[in-house]
Amino acid sequence: MIRIILIFFITPLLAFSQPAKNKYFIQFKDKKESSYSVNNPAAFLSPRAIARRASQKISIVEQDLPVNSNYINSVISKGANVLTKSKWLNGISIECDSVVLSSVLSLPFVKSAKIIFIQNFVGQSKELFIDPSLNVNSQFRINSFDYGDSYDQIHQMNGDFLHEQGYTGNGMLIAILDAGFYSVDQLPAFDNIRILDNIIATWDFVAGDSQVYEDDDHGMSVLSTIAGNVPGQLIGTAPDAAFLLLRTEDAFTENIIEEYNWEAAAEFADSAGADVISSSLGYTQFDDPAANHSYLDMDGDHCPSSIAADIAVSKGILVIVSAGNSGNNSWHYISAPSDGDSVLSIAAVYSNGNHVSFSSWGPASDGAVKPNLAARGVGCTLANAGGGISTGSGTSFACPILAGAATCLWQEFPSLNAMQIKSAIERSANYYLNPNDTLGYGIPDFRLASYILSTGSIPSQDEVIGVYPNPFSENLNVKFFSTSSQSIRLEMINAVGQIVSSKIENASARSVNTYTIFNDHNLKNGFYFIRLSTTDGSIVRKVVKY
Repeated sequence: MIRIILIFFITPLLAFSQPAKNKYFIQFKDKKESSYSVNNPAAFLSPRAIARRASQKISIVEQDLPVNSNYINSVISKGANVLTKSKWLNGISIECDSVVLSSVLSLPFVKSAKIIFIQNFVGQSKELFIDPSLNVNSQFRINSFDYGDSYDQIHQMNGDFLHEQGYTGNGMLIAILDAGFYSVDQLPAFDNIRILDNIIATWDFVAGDSQVYEDDDHGMSVLSTIAGNVPGQLIGTAPDAAFLLLRTEDAFTENIIEEYNWEAAAEFADSAGADVISSSLGYTQFDDPAANHSYLDMDGDHCPSSIAADIAVSKGILVIVSAGNSGNNSWHYISAPSDGDSVLSIAAVYSNGNHVSFSSWGPASDGAVKPNLAARGVGCTLANAGGGISTGSGTSFACPILAGAATCLWQEFPSLNAMQIKSAIERSANYYLNPNDTLGYGIPDFRLASYILSTGSIPSQDEVIGVYPNPFSENLNVKFFSTSSQSIRLEMINAVGQIVSSKIENASARSVNTYTIFNDHNLKNGFYFIRLSTTDGSIVRKVVKY
């Protein structure tokens, strides 16, 4: 016992005799004499990443070049341990003591050093090369839309409309940045993406390895709202998409290096060719108060993760981030990186569409509309760590629920760029004409967003925007854009003015509502009229029965 006690007390003394090591972000002045060239992007970007830029007419520039390896080796030679690398911010995160830091700062190509307060980092930095043959599985698998209790969270946005049209995320690549993906390699909710090999890559930016399945279960539950496939219980909003699972968050601490991890993961996602980043993480206050952000920092231009998120959008990625759960706290504002100018920040609502009190408030400190949009954030259906299906609440789930639907919308319009998809989703939302500080533009309507992208406009008044198929044989569908919540009457009238069928339906405000008129098999072939009546009048369309 005495021997054990002596070791217990002596060991800390030995530790304290060593110079204290902190973590820093070292920014370089330039990328001179780089071994990479913008004329040979295949050396540092995957074919998908190059194709995404080409399709959106985005140039490959010096910012895309990896950090100068000679600079990195020089820093290492001074005794520093490299943690992460950032081509966009042109720097590296390192661990070292004050003596080594002084030597690093003396290097002629070093611009600055910023302390980033984190403890117990155990990983080693590696250059992350993406397989140039990377391809997303194109097989379509989901053939059942038996959503079970998950129906409400997708139908609130009319995301199920996209599924019905055959858009389930097939061929799209989503990067999930989170705190861990516990047992995604085993849990039954993820059988679909495992069978299809739709987990394209994993990386742990906290530990510096590819193991992400033994860590926190938050990312697992987040992923399940997009990728889950348990018919009758849970169908995710983009169940046929492929995924990059990237751990950037240490769930047990809160240090600003996690923002640099986030930035490194966003670069990884870009290089791999991701179409969408969905991240249910946010940063405001840290374990070290000296690193805390202020509300004034929430303008999209100050926080490392926010800067990275906007750069990711500039590379053609649609970035969707949770607004935060601080609505009831002394800090009740949005968090980084959801303040990014080009980022979609997602608030939480109840099933009735009302704001949830815990959902963080905007605007951004520069007055920009934040949050941008809202989705179901209470009683969300998701997978749990025990292998079952349960519920959870938070903007952490509102974000991926919406992100999956956004991915399906982009699948429908693959030739458009990220900002066009973002704009259409915002324009489809129920408060677009009168945004507020709790829900921004409100809850999107993906049926309306699809219509906007198809036509380039939103109807300015009540309007029947489609009667199909015409001519029809059996069922006839009517699409109606309603400017307000109201009851309508749908009637079918024959050539001599007789009403052959009639029913009352409800129409949602600022939405494309779809109704089916079930045909009586005894209905004779010929001309008919569909009359849709509102409180303001009637709209008539001619159809043919054959």
